[in-house]
Amino acid sequence: MTSDPLVVNLHAEVRAVLADPRFTVDPVPRPPQAPEAPTVAWLRGAVGRFAEGAEHAARRAAGEAVLAGLDPGTLRAEAFRLASPEGGPLPCPVELIPVLVLAVALGVPAEDGPRAVEAVAAVAPLYLPVPGADDGGAAREAADAGVALLSRLLGEPAPERLAVLAGLLAQACGATAGLVRAALAAGRADTVNTRGTVEGLLARTLRDDPPVRALRRRAPGGREVVLDIAAANRDPRAFPEPGRAPGDEHASLTFGAGPRACPARRVALALAAGTVEAVLR
Repeated sequence: MTSDPLVVNLHAEVRAVLADPRFTVDPVPRPPQAPEAPTVAWLRGAVGRFAEGAEHAARRAAGEAVLAGLDPGTLRAEAFRLASPEGGPLPCPVELIPVLVLAVALGVPAEDGPRAVEAVAAVAPLYLPVPGADDGGAAREAADAGVALLSRLLGEPAPERLAVLAGLLAQACGATAGLVRAALAAGRADTVNTRGTVEGLLARTLRDDPPVRALRRRAPGGREVVLDIAAANRDPRAFPEPGRAPGDEHASLTFGAGPRACPARRVALALAAGTVEAVLR
């Protein structure tokens, strides 16, 4: 009989689990090296997020190499430009501006940026599944078509590179867009204008209303462990002053910690900051 998952919700304990390589993710089976048509199932099996060991290290390194070629300042400025009211009609929903900017930075022609956003929006719910996202039919068909369209818009890169690029875009559609939505809601609700800098607003949002609320790991003995990121970020032993943003930008566990911490932190924050600043200024 399978044990119920162990829920960990204290900041120090969650951080310790994330730093311990003995706690692993459940890997997705490795896909064929050269699929005839890339699908969302293939994508999940080809990215570092759902791999372990040497395979995870190699795929993560490939993602870090792509991220190293991006300038956060340039991304922030472009997100600000596109989200600004002076820029004219929005090319996509405001929370998806980071996806659009990132897609163009990764090689999608600017004129095809909105199409790329639509493709990523179809892929993301099945890339990081949520209950009810996969109806076994229309949603999966749309996600598979989205991966195939992304491949064409990106110039049909080699499968390994496509997995890196599509994975980064799916993450931006899930986590970064969620951060923008939550930060805008918090900023608009701040009727006495105490939000301070956009960086402070994002830091508080990451802690208090994180777009990634839980992570899952497998303990050495096989038991599933649920890491309650939302609760850990509110642990009074770690954050004794709930009304203030963390002084250390890495105190929030929303980007993870340890060897599997999100490598796109700087890029995600730059894209979110440019978008939020343009809307709330």
